[in-house]
Amino acid sequence: MSKNKSLAIIEINDSGHCCGTNIDEIFISPGYAFLSNDRIETGDIALKKSFLSPQNSFNQFWRQLNLSPLNHPTKKARHNADLAFQQLTDLHKKLNNPSQIIFAVPGSLDREQLSIILGLAEASSFEILGLIDSAIAATCNFDIEGRSKNDECLIYMDIELHQTVFTRLLKSKTLTKRLSVDVVSDIGIKTIYDVWARNIANKFIKEHRYDPLYTAEGEWQLYNSLPKWLEKLNRGSETTAVLSSPLGNYQLTISLDELLTESAKKINQLKKKFMTIIKDDDILVANHRLKLLPGVIEKLGEFHILKKDAAIFGAFENIQNIKQGQKLRKLVTSLNIPSVDASQNSNSSSNEIPTHVLYKNKAVAIKNILYFKLHNGSLEFSQNQISKKSIFLMQSDLYINDQDKDQEEKVRLNLGQIITVGSESFQLIKVT
Repeated sequence: MSKNKSLAIIEINDSGHCCGTNIDEIFISPGYAFLSNDRIETGDIALKKSFLSPQNSFNQFWRQLNLSPLNHPTKKARHNADLAFQQLTDLHKKLNNPSQIIFAVPGSLDREQLSIILGLAEASSFEILGLIDSAIAATCNFDIEGRSKNDECLIYMDIELHQTVFTRLLKSKTLTKRLSVDVVSDIGIKTIYDVWARNIANKFIKEHRYDPLYTAEGEWQLYNSLPKWLEKLNRGSETTAVLSSPLGNYQLTISLDELLTESAKKINQLKKKFMTIIKDDDILVANHRLKLLPGVIEKLGEFHILKKDAAIFGAFENIQNIKQGQKLRKLVTSLNIPSVDASQNSNSSSNEIPTHVLYKNKAVAIKNILYFKLHNGSLEFSQNQISKKSIFLMQSDLYINDQDKDQEEKVRLNLGQIITVGSESFQLIKVT
């Protein structure tokens, strides 16, 4: 894929929409909106203002994406869809106005809500290139090599502001398919943060007779500091919390065990639902957002935590599949990912053996073996083993395989063939 800013990916999740292009660092924007008479602000600034004027703050408009009138509508915002439209407009601008956008969306959104997103895109200055389930996008590159079975079941856990989503997936070397979605309502990041914030505030009251939740400024300071404290608790059992007040600075020690005890009721509700979903031998995979809740995921099981850009790059690497789904106006919930598609389009003699691959106008020598992998939307080649995908010579013929070259599943190659991997392609040529 050429490196330009004409295409961007937005992963919809109101705990932090993850946005990026194929050349820029991704950024995250929380699903908050702040409404005044003449404007709507969204993202980080809206989150900050939510503590200063909560009556003008909204954070449920993605979860409750609909066209029902707001309690106090204005000219700028009649319903939740207007708030969502403004946030999409702001995200589009921050992405440097790409002409096309792919949305990775959670399984918690129903058909009507997906239709609203499509309608919002049609009213925007960009073209929607497709919709893909964010669990599919995030796990399509998850490595199941080394497992005893060809097909595995994954439980993908993601958490939003107000709810948690478990997605059951069928995963093989060439397929990622959504099987079912379970939503745990009323247990999200904000749910647990509120419990923990109250616990910490009570400690400040007990130790310093200072209540940070008494004023808007104090509440904002506590909630703004909370993610930093929790990040430290990912690495240790205790950390120091410091808050400033008009009378000076106060500090105390926060214990992870205390926070987990305080939120035990919510965590047990989550675990109860989780235990009805999980089966023996399921592989547990979690979105990076679960790192925002230290200790919680450990209460459920041993999860593989994905990188924060997993859904972004998963979408980039499957653009053609997503575009095909959009032609049918369908949400992509299944990806057939032929690890190697060796197109039979050569008119050359089968006796001629290719010596090089041609990729982006550059010839790369194959020699005895050439490994390749798809990384960040582009192919990489090396004589050193950088993956299990390779092109190799065996008994005077050239083969391609996505596993060990000694395995039986290999494809014989001919001069002139085009090999497609994800959204990228290269051609087999002979250099004399």
